[in-house]
Amino acid sequence: MDANGEWKEGTYVPAYIRRYPFMLARLNPQAQELSLCFDDQAPGFSTGEAEGNLFDGDGPSQRTKDILKFCEQFEVAIQRTRLFMEELKELDLLQPGEATIQAGDTPQASFKGFLMVNEQKLHDLRGDQHRKLVKSAGLGFVYAHLFSLSHMREMFALRAAPQQA
Repeated sequence: MDANGEWKEGTYVPAYIRRYPFMLARLNPQAQELSLCFDDQAPGFSTGEAEGNLFDGDGPSQRTKDILKFCEQFEVAIQRTRLFMEELKELDLLQPGEATIQAGDTPQASFKGFLMVNEQKLHDLRGDQHRKLVKSAGLGFVYAHLFSLSHMREMFALRAAPQQA
């Protein structure tokens, strides 16, 4: 984010944030259907903008249909992520993560409480386990995860930069 609290141009904004102020939720624990909910106190939420109307007559507007579709895709991605995490647990590839990072003159920061793939266990997978991971398209995600870990220091440096300025 820049000094004004805006996303830097060209920076990926996670779907979790992009869906705000909308989300799908069960209105009661037994419900099978998800309902589209929103934070009506969110900045930018207005009742006067015609192109932002949620309803068109008695039905949902195209904007609402698009928002609903995005939120549904987000929920599907959550379910796929849960299944992928179960696969990693079954293969016993996860280990507790911990990182200590210091950038420049900033105080040292420690990050704990996350899981990461154990590279040695990944390399030691049996052939059938490796094939299963390849067929589920999980191997690419594992390597993307490992690659992203190498950027922790860079992300911390970006976080520390405004404090140094």
